[in-house]
Amino acid sequence: MLVKVTNRCGMGCSHCLENSTPAGEHMTEETFHKALDLTRRIEALAWQIGLPRFVIVSGGECTEHPDIVKFVEALVDWGVRPVLLTNGLWLENKDLRESLLRPEWTQLMFQVTNDARFYPRAPIRVQDPRIMYVDSLSVFVALGRGLPFRAGSLTLRSLTRSLGGIEAAVLRLRARAVVGSAGHCTPSITHEGWVVAGESRHCARIGTVDSTNDELTRAVLAMGECDHCGLEAGLPAAHRAAIGLGPDATVEAGAT
Repeated sequence: MLVKVTNRCGMGCSHCLENSTPAGEHMTEETFHKALDLTRRIEALAWQIGLPRFVIVSGGECTEHPDIVKFVEALVDWGVRPVLLTNGLWLENKDLRESLLRPEWTQLMFQVTNDARFYPRAPIRVQDPRIMYVDSLSVFVALGRGLPFRAGSLTLRSLTRSLGGIEAAVLRLRARAVVGSAGHCTPSITHEGWVVAGESRHCARIGTVDSTNDELTRAVLAMGECDHCGLEAGLPAAHRAAIGLGPDATVEAGAT
């Protein structure tokens, strides 16, 4: 699950698909723990068959949340791998760096992204096997301040329709992610506690952290047209049918 613990970010990148700002609000501790409960429910099938147990923590800039260390601690104690998506500026803060790069937190992973074409500042480089630096962006989402792109896979909707529920769809998405072919439109949780049908907070809302799996499933199936990002533009008939927009919405399991 992708959990966005804040919409605050002081970087001000021109491409931000979240429209994050220095005035962005933080996720409450109560909402964070509800997000973890939702993750348990929605990823239950995936974890039962032994797929990697991890939670992606993002924002905004997740390290600007005042409780980020406490949140990471909760994930470690829960027995899942926290994967933090970050701009890396926190590495300049000695106290925060030492709090997050604890030697005993070997399962932690940080993806530090900073493309000089779009990011106003570059992070310092720290030699630590848990930090992966990404210096070039390859995909932009046409939401927020993002630049447009086109793709033909609306996987959450098609898999939920073909497999009968969001839990089974997430299982299939997680299995695909292991081999690097998950596609776009996997669900995420915003800092306000909304569950949305894609990676961006601007994607269609399908529920909240209090929603049941059945409620989320019904919301995905009822989405109808959702083309804010342009993903539906130019889809072939088979793909439109797979997400319930074509004349024949009956599809085989696994269609995308």
